[in-house]
Amino acid sequence: MIEFQEIEAAKHIVIQSSAENFPQASVLYSYLLMQHKKVSLFLEDKKYFYAFLPWYEKIRATQPKHTDILLCADIDIFELFDFFKKSKIKINAKMATAFYAGLMQQYDFCRSLECDGTLFAALSELIALGADHQLCMKEMVQKEPLSSFRLRAKVYEKLLLKENASLAYVALCDEDFEQSGAAWEDIYSIAKELFNLVHVKKVIIIKDDEKDKIIKISKEA
Repeated sequence: MIEFQEIEAAKHIVIQSSAENFPQASVLYSYLLMQHKKVSLFLEDKKYFYAFLPWYEKIRATQPKHTDILLCADIDIFELFDFFKKSKIKINAKMATAFYAGLMQQYDFCRSLECDGTLFAALSELIALGADHQLCMKEMVQKEPLSSFRLRAKVYEKLLLKENASLAYVALCDEDFEQSGAAWEDIYSIAKELFNLVHVKKVIIIKDDEKDKIIKISKEA
C-alpha cells in the first residue's frame, strides 16, 4: 500500500492515476501535502466527472522526469480508507469528500447489491469527518454532460432484446462515440440503466470495431 519509510525519505513524489481512480489520487495528494512533501499529480485522461474534488486543478498532462517515488493511485477505495484508519492517519474534510465520492461511485450510489452495513458505516463516518454529501450528490448525480445524453440515445437506438427479452444487446462503433463526444468509459453507467427494462437480466455492449471492447454484466453482479 503506502511505504511510510520511502515517503519520509523522498523529496518529490509523483501520483499517477487514471480518471476513474481520481478520488484515491486526491486523498493521497492531501496526505502527502500534510507530510510537507513536494507532490505532482499525473493523469493521462482527465475526466470532468470528478472536477469538483480537491486538487483536480493540479493535474498535469505529462509525467515529471525527475522524481523520488512514483505512487500509483490504482488502489481499491475501500481498502485505502481501511488502511488510513488502521494506520491512524488523520482524515481531513478534503480527504473525506474524496473518499465519499469514490465509495458512492464504486457502489452505484448505494444501489449495488454489494452494499452492506460496512459501507453505510463508512459513509456515515466520512460525513462526520467533513465529507460534503450535498456537493457529491449535486456534481455526480444531478449533473450530466451532453455527451452522455447523446451516447444514451445511440444505445437505445441500437438496443436489441434477445433470449425472451432477458438479454439487452447493443453494438456500437467509433462513429457513435465521435458523434456523441463521449468516451468508452461513459458506457458503464448507461449499461446499468438497461436493467430497468422489464425482464432484462443480462447486458452485453460491444464496440464492434474493437474485439477487446466488450462489457458483460449480469443482474446479480
